[in-house]
Amino acid sequence: METNMNSGIVAKWQPKKLDLGLSALIAFLLPIIAGQLYGLTGALIPMLLYYGLAWGLVKWRRRSTGYFNPFPKRITIFFYINVGIIISSLICAYLARNTFPGSNLTGIMFTALVWAPMNAASEQLLWIYIFEAWDLFPTKQNLGYRLVGLILFSAFVGMIHTMYWAKFLTTVDEKLVFGVLFILLTSVSGFLHLVVWRKSNHMIFTFIPHFLLNLIPIFWTGYSILPFLFR
Repeated sequence: METNMNSGIVAKWQPKKLDLGLSALIAFLLPIIAGQLYGLTGALIPMLLYYGLAWGLVKWRRRSTGYFNPFPKRITIFFYINVGIIISSLICAYLARNTFPGSNLTGIMFTALVWAPMNAASEQLLWIYIFEAWDLFPTKQNLGYRLVGLILFSAFVGMIHTMYWAKFLTTVDEKLVFGVLFILLTSVSGFLHLVVWRKSNHMIFTFIPHFLLNLIPIFWTGYSILPFLFR
């Protein structure tokens, strides 16, 4: 276990062997299932599966989502670094933007007010669970287990975006140079979420940068998620 010196809180969750198996299964199977379901049903059902699993599994296994933990005495500098990375990625997103002139206002508002905060609040729950199931499993810090956790985390984040999100969340042209830079910067941000969580012990500090990433491109793309929810 690691003590959060910033907040004085000791991480109490001790993963079991069940968590090792669940995290590995989810990391490799959920992206495949989500991608297949999208082709059959549209984006909504796999989205509900993803978010429901994130909240349900974390509440079941960890007993806490981390959103109601005490605030730290001071905000970790890694939070500000992550926000800076997100701002840089948003500049790249604007320079490599796709636009959706056919979207209606209802769809745009739904995407901004419902999907953007829900996604930003949910994804990191599962990302962090997958990593910490392995990283916190040994009673003493073990580099091998941490490496496996990072590999599973990276595999899941990469696969869920490639097999699911990239099929309909196309606000950035990934063929352009700035589109590639956007992918690289958001990948760095994904790893920073882990650091920010461990330093702050509060999920709000992972929510804020992710919410900015989800919300702001809607203003210049006019993107609506509604047409992709059902087939």
